Amino acid sequence: MKIELNKLREVQKKIADKIIVKDSVKPKDIKTVAGFDITYHNKKVVCAGVVFDFKTMEVLEKKYTVSEEKFPYIPNFLMFREGPPIMETYHELEANPDVLLIDGGGILHPLKSGIASYIGVSLDKPTVGVTKKLLLGEVLEGKIYVEKDTRDGKVKEVRGQRVETKVGSRPIFVSPGHKVSVATAVKIVNECMRGNHKLPEPIRLAHRYADKMREDVVLKEESSE
Repeated sequence: MKIELNKLREVQKKIADKIIVKDSVKPKDIKTVAGFDITYHNKKVVCAGVVFDFKTMEVLEKKYTVSEEKFPYIPNFLMFREGPPIMETYHELEANPDVLLIDGGGILHPLKSGIASYIGVSLDKPTVGVTKKLLLGEVLEGKIYVEKDTRDGKVKEVRGQRVETKVGSRPIFVSPGHKVSVATAVKIVNECMRGNHKLPEPIRLAHRYADKMREDVVLKEESSE
């Protein structure tokens, strides 16, 4: 499989040009949110999507898909690997969640086109990216700054925020994907926190559900062959 990274970068740039880092929804108006996460086994990709009531964090719906791995892991090109399975799982949902939380970066990406931005632009929906590692940028007073080139030289712009969620644990890093500001992305994540967990509930439980479906479906199919 020959992968032409230059062509893929052009796709990422087109995605970045369409990103809106302004609020299309206010936290007080959000009724439902959905979290998405992916797990792997051999060449199988298990993607889970879980929909929640935003105020109570009650689970309203769960869906999963199993597909074949079609793109290798290449740093900064996650949208091509995990974007299609997430899109497929999203379209399986009966609900129409107001905001999507994605286990991956948004504009906190070298070309401002992480997987959360790809999903947001593709679906034209507000999306938030959440990562456990900081892959670029400088943290100053919690905000994550990334240098960019302008006509007047290099300037630093805010691309996300470090969020302390669990006592005794490393922080998570939150960035807008599409149609939300940095401040609103952080508010949404904070509203989705429950208990002493590191990750917001939509992503945490999507991860658990993906793991469960990998065990219940993929591994059982293998053992029966």
